[in-house]
Amino acid sequence: MQRAWLSRLFFVMVGALAIAGIVGGSACTRWGQPGPAVPSLAPLSSLYVNPVTGSDNVGNGSSTKPYKTLTKAVTVLTSAKSVATGGVTIFLAIGDYSSANGEKFPIVVPTNVTIMGTNFGTGPRSGSFIDGVGQDTILESDIHAPAQTFYTTLEVVPPASVSLTGLYAGASKLRLPSSRAGYSAVDVLGTVTATNSGFAAGIVSKLQHIGGVLVAGGSLACSSCQVVGNEFGIAAFAAPVASASPATSPSSSASPPPSGVPTVTLTHLTGDSTIAARLVDLLTDGSANVTASDQTFALGEFAFSDTLRPVFTVLTPGAVDFGGGAGSSTGRNVFLGARVSEIAVTRRGATVFALDDTWNPRQQRANRNGQYLRRLVFAAGAAGKNVTILHNAIGSTVTVGPAIVPTPTPSASPSISPSPTTSPT
Repeated sequence: MQRAWLSRLFFVMVGALAIAGIVGGSACTRWGQPGPAVPSLAPLSSLYVNPVTGSDNVGNGSSTKPYKTLTKAVTVLTSAKSVATGGVTIFLAIGDYSSANGEKFPIVVPTNVTIMGTNFGTGPRSGSFIDGVGQDTILESDIHAPAQTFYTTLEVVPPASVSLTGLYAGASKLRLPSSRAGYSAVDVLGTVTATNSGFAAGIVSKLQHIGGVLVAGGSLACSSCQVVGNEFGIAAFAAPVASASPATSPSSSASPPPSGVPTVTLTHLTGDSTIAARLVDLLTDGSANVTASDQTFALGEFAFSDTLRPVFTVLTPGAVDFGGGAGSSTGRNVFLGARVSEIAVTRRGATVFALDDTWNPRQQRANRNGQYLRRLVFAAGAAGKNVTILHNAIGSTVTVGPAIVPTPTPSASPSISPSPTTSPT
């Protein structure tokens, strides 16, 4: 691996405790905290938002009188005295949720909620598009980063567990406030479960420092997500458990806060499951527990790399499972087209399983179909387009090959049939 590239990446991403990114959007604000509490009727079960027909002044969040901004809906939810037993869903109509329409970025979600978009799969301009950028002062404070280094569109903070479905998050306009600033479409400090959603959507820029999702000590589970970026698609690093403010979840069934060790789980449901960044699709500091099945890793110099400089030291390496490992991944990932290496390991003691995946053909003993017909364990010193492990990554391994066929469980011995009953005389 190119040491000059690693040094540059370390400096840009976390040299100033920042992950490389971008700022922009029609309104680059120093928001970073939930807005003032607005009383609402209880119990809440649903809120409707429409950036075209809604109003934050006379709307009440109903389907017939929706709010205009997601910012307003989140504020109302946060101040609710009680919510329905089944939780609250915020329904987003088709439209551009931007600062021009009254949004305040970043939109910080500190409480349990489902946010559901409309018309996903047609592109951000035809669906529900959360479109804008603001300074992430919460993350900056939590990890003692310099001001104006982290920027995001949507942020989930502990103890919130948030479900995102059928929406786009990103920014249609970008400008870089400084060379040390970093941008990701979603910052996950709490727990996010996303389905059929697109992150870093709408971004058309040659600027280097753009990311899709940043998992800072939180938990991300993405099913059929489309994640893009320039510097990274998904970046995960260990961080302390954070909180947004005195605001807490009104739900009695709030999920416990994350441990500070990031977790990334990628699965496939319907539609695309693609991670595509120009540099690294999935980037970690070596602490993250990663499980990926049925994903396409595209475009980048690396599909996976653990070269992110740690913000906090984690003694135990995370478990990385692209098939057949501790996360019970079924594999079937597609590793094709990495310009340098698909899986790059630089840290000691890392264990990566990648069984039943598709690789670059005729690379490091893969056949012409990109398959490994037998198990092969790469160790420190391996170097190739499919797997690279630095010489000083002592004890690290990457295991490739066919899926493990489960051993049939022997059936229990048949029970002894009872003796036939003697006929009466």
